[in-house]
Amino acid sequence: MGVGGLLAAAVLAAVVWFATRTDWRTLYAGLDPDDSRQMAQVLTQAQIPFDLSVSGTTIRVAVGDLDKARLATAAKGGPHSGRMGFELFDKPNWVGSEFDEKVNYQRALEGELEHTIATLNDVQSARVHLVLPHDSLFRDQDRPAKASVVLSLRHGRLADGEDDAIRNLVASAVDGLTASEVVLVDASGHLPLGPKTGEQMRLGTEEALESKLIETLEPVTGAGNVRASVTVDYDPKTTEETDESYDPNQTVTLSMQRTEQTAGPQPIPAGVPGTASNAPNAQSQPVYPPQSTPPQSAKTESGTYAASHKVVHMLEQPGHMRRVTAAIVVNDRLVTPATRGRAAVWQPRSAAELSNLTALAQASVGYDQTRGDLVTVEDMSFEDNRGTPPVSMPSQMLAAAEESPMLVKYGTLLTALLLLILLGVRPALKEPKTAARGVKALGTGKAGQAAGVSGLAGAGVAAALPVAEPTEADLERLRVQQVFDQVTEHLKRDPAQSSRLLQSWIHSD
Repeated sequence: MGVGGLLAAAVLAAVVWFATRTDWRTLYAGLDPDDSRQMAQVLTQAQIPFDLSVSGTTIRVAVGDLDKARLATAAKGGPHSGRMGFELFDKPNWVGSEFDEKVNYQRALEGELEHTIATLNDVQSARVHLVLPHDSLFRDQDRPAKASVVLSLRHGRLADGEDDAIRNLVASAVDGLTASEVVLVDASGHLPLGPKTGEQMRLGTEEALESKLIETLEPVTGAGNVRASVTVDYDPKTTEETDESYDPNQTVTLSMQRTEQTAGPQPIPAGVPGTASNAPNAQSQPVYPPQSTPPQSAKTESGTYAASHKVVHMLEQPGHMRRVTAAIVVNDRLVTPATRGRAAVWQPRSAAELSNLTALAQASVGYDQTRGDLVTVEDMSFEDNRGTPPVSMPSQMLAAAEESPMLVKYGTLLTALLLLILLGVRPALKEPKTAARGVKALGTGKAGQAAGVSGLAGAGVAAALPVAEPTEADLERLRVQQVFDQVTEHLKRDPAQSSRLLQSWIHSD
């Protein structure tokens, strides 16, 4: 067997291994040792072959048994990485104290919360620590409920409002716990996941305005022909202002009080002093003519007036938008679409069209000139307008192969078979023909030597005809044949000596 045969055998072995190997897929990853052992027992009972990683945290099964393995493990409750929940109370503890029951209840509640939080799409795993409320006879010794949650995130961040949802979830599961007493911490070492900061609010607003600009302008310019970038300047300070003003030109009457008194003439007492003049029903002659007081009149007016008074109280929370700056780039107008063998034709947009696009963009972001906002719309030719070279057929095949693993597998098998045929089967079929031609040429040479003149003529004819050179395998085969012929001739010439030689070989140690 030559080099070609060895290469063909190696290729054939590689093809057989690649075609018959097991395609393992991950069933579970990041398991605890207890969960790995439990899942291995479930798969063994279900007679499903599996592969366990060296670390013991990852279990893989064949691609054809993936769905079956998921159903089998789900029927047994699936993995329970982390602490157990209320499964702690499945078996009664008859000798435990009240303190043990409280500790087990806290552990079970923490485990249930961990399992529930881990079901969220953005959370890979969770760890919950609770401080249950403690009531005391003394108010200053009461201990409120608190909680801390450590999250291992899948994508590095939580969705909008998901942190508040986790806080409310934990607070609702524990008596006396409020959402403000729940602390969320990222396992990657980031800051606590509290309410959104000013920077996060600014980035969210900028992304929302950019999306709004693209959605507004794309129906006019065409899909993919708009690029927008928005910068929002926020005021992080809290502003409180009170404005009190008076207008002296505008007065109002607050209150008015008027008092008027009038008294007529009153007689003045007269007569002789004594008993007679003071006795009842006594009439005395006046000594003097009667006299009376003059009439009296009093008038009082009191009024209260005030100028116009205006009080304005303004309170601005952090996050007040001070300025908006938007930069928008639009592509040229498409005049003639690209056809086979002809590139697309693009034309710059007119000033009137850019003015209309600017007005649309200003209305979209809430443009305010007094605030100092700036919206710029520029027409520039995109790099994609130059066109892309046509994709060759091999490139398309490679792209399709990357998206289809099965196509890669069967394509590799087909290539290996072709190599086997070209490098193994085809040379093996040529070797007998080459050996036959070599033997025939050598036989022709011997016949020429025995025949004399005929041999010379044969040699001349053989010299005239092209004869292929024998290979090493052919020469080795001829040498073996020559040795065999010599031994046969010796046996025929002296059979007695040959028999004694064979007997000595048989009886030798």
